[in-house]
Amino acid sequence: MSLEEIITEKKKVADTLPIFSEHDSPSVKSYTLLKDSDLLPLFRSTKSGCAGMQRNITTNNGSPCRLFGGGPAKFLSVSDAISQGLMKAEDLFNDNYDKLSAINQGYFNDGFYLGIPAKYQEDKMINILHTGDRDFNVRNLYSVGNNSSAKILENFLVTGNTSVSQGTVIRIGENSSLDYFLLEDEENAELSYLERTIVMERYSTLKIHHLSLPGKKSISRFRIIQTGEHAESRYYGAALGKKQEHLDLEVYTDHVGVHGRNDIAFKGILGGKSSLIFRGFIRIEEKALNVESFLMANLLLLTKEAAGNALPVLEIFNGEVKAKHGESVSNISEEQTNYLMSRGLDPREAKKAVIEGFISPIIYPLPEDISRKYLQIVEEVIGND
Repeated sequence: MSLEEIITEKKKVADTLPIFSEHDSPSVKSYTLLKDSDLLPLFRSTKSGCAGMQRNITTNNGSPCRLFGGGPAKFLSVSDAISQGLMKAEDLFNDNYDKLSAINQGYFNDGFYLGIPAKYQEDKMINILHTGDRDFNVRNLYSVGNNSSAKILENFLVTGNTSVSQGTVIRIGENSSLDYFLLEDEENAELSYLERTIVMERYSTLKIHHLSLPGKKSISRFRIIQTGEHAESRYYGAALGKKQEHLDLEVYTDHVGVHGRNDIAFKGILGGKSSLIFRGFIRIEEKALNVESFLMANLLLLTKEAAGNALPVLEIFNGEVKAKHGESVSNISEEQTNYLMSRGLDPREAKKAVIEGFISPIIYPLPEDISRKYLQIVEEVIGND
């Protein structure tokens, strides 16, 4: 099917799906209130375009601003990549998860292709800056060729009271590795929908480092699909709420191939009247034998008004696996802060030390400039409370 034919079919799905659907488990029901008026900007967004040349790989309101070719990696518009035979139209799409996913796939108006060739071994980080100051709805494809090793850093900065939707399919080839850093700064967004679907071939490895500063309604979806044998994935995520932000985050790992490995670790810090729902899913198919998959989520509430919930779901269809989960929602321990104050710290310094200790396993593996920026935001959260 052509790109236009697929989009036509996807639009039919988006038009007919209800905003909310009934589920057979409370763990998978929708927790973020959405109205028709929230979704209208995503149906009506238009292609933006860019002004001037940017220093790095940059998108503005979803439109790719700096395109380059001729080097090892290819960065092109989706239409150019299809016309040049670098990708198939089908590669840009996946199953519809819900109404927002269907809208993104049926009504996107722009996007780009990032192609990393086979045997790519450059250690340099590929930096992508996403900026936005108006409503947009876009879709992208990243392709990592066989026997490659790549690092991608995406910085997502939204200014203005906008509604945005960005879906990206990432395909990792055989015996390849991807270190993927995603920084979301959507404090000013009215509605933000972020979707990442990662398809992993045999002997591929994936590390995701995800940091989120949510907006008024932020909905993030990570779908990791281990289709090949001996695939290995790790997700390390953290989110900070300062005022009245809301984050609905779902991390889903589907083990299809045998001998898969997976580890999910998430930390949330909530101040003010912010709220967060974290849903971790692990699905192990009947033929996915000898899989090891683990999930841990911890939420720290800094105020009485902050609200958080962590829900695990394990669906296991064979007996030859190792899988477990753990979740906690807690306040700062007075025992910890009192101990630190007895060692000479004032109340604010003690609180900061506890929070940094809580989040350090997630942020300290990051590049120094990124972890430093996130610790500065932690200080802002403490200052607000």
